[in-house]
Amino acid sequence: MAGVELSFKKGTSLFHRMTPFSKLLLVLSVSFVAIFNTNLYVGVGLFLFCLLLALFFTGVPFRQYWALGKIIVPFVLILALVFPFFYGGQATVGSEAIALRTPIKDLSWGALGFGLLLGLRFLALALAGLAFAFTTHPTDLVQNLTRRGWDYRLVHAPVLGLILFPSFLKLGREISVTQRIRDLGQNTNWLRRKWIRVRHLAFAMLVLGLRNGQTQAMALDIRGYGAHKTRTFMREVPRHRAGEIFAWSFFILSVVYLIVQFNPATMQWNMTS
Repeated sequence: MAGVELSFKKGTSLFHRMTPFSKLLLVLSVSFVAIFNTNLYVGVGLFLFCLLLALFFTGVPFRQYWALGKIIVPFVLILALVFPFFYGGQATVGSEAIALRTPIKDLSWGALGFGLLLGLRFLALALAGLAFAFTTHPTDLVQNLTRRGWDYRLVHAPVLGLILFPSFLKLGREISVTQRIRDLGQNTNWLRRKWIRVRHLAFAMLVLGLRNGQTQAMALDIRGYGAHKTRTFMREVPRHRAGEIFAWSFFILSVVYLIVQFNPATMQWNMTS
C-alpha cells in the first residue's frame, strides 16, 4: 500500500476548471453507460474515452493513477477470468463458437468477450472516479452542490468520506507495519492471520471515522453552518462554460444511448437466456 494517495491535486487543467457539479454529472454518465452497456465495442470506446480524459485533461501524472491501479487491476483480472463461466448470452460480445475448452466449461468467444467487457467496465469506472477525486477539492464540492439547493447535511456526508479516505489509507499502512513488527498472528495459519489483522484494522478505522465525523459535525454546529445562507463564507469557485457544455452533452448522449439500446432480455443480470 506504500505510495498510495487519493487526494486533491492542485492544477489548472480542464478538469480542475470545471465546476464540481459538471464533473459529477460526467462521472455519473460514465457510470451508467458502463454499468448498463452490453456492447463490447462501446465498452472499449468508453474505456479509451476515460483513459484519454485522465491522461490529457486532468494534469495528473500517470504514476498517480497507476499507484491505485496496481490495486484495482488484479481485481479486474479476476472478474475477466471468472465471469466468462457464468455467461448466458447477456451481451453482444462475440459468436457462440468455442474458443477455449476447460475442465469446468467450454468457453465461447462471446463468453470471453463478456469477461473482457466486465473488466473494461470497472477500469472505466476507476479512471473516471480517480479523475474526479484528483481534480475536485471537497470544499468546492460542498459549496457548489449547496448553492444548487442540495441539503448541506446530505452533501457533507459523502464529502467527509473523501476527506477521511487518505487518513484511512495512512492508518492502514501504520497498523500493517505495527502488526508485522509485533508478529501478530504469526503462530496461526495464513487465513486466520489475515482475519486477525483485518479485524484489528476494521475496528481502528471505525473508531477513527466516528471520531473525525463527530469533530466535523461539532465544527459545523459551532460555525452555524447552514443556519443562514450568509452565515458561512467560502471562496468563489470559477465556472468553466465549455466544461459544463461538454459534461451536459455527454450526459444527454449517454441517456439517448441507454434508451436506444435498453433491452431487459439482454441485461447482464438476466442469467436465464
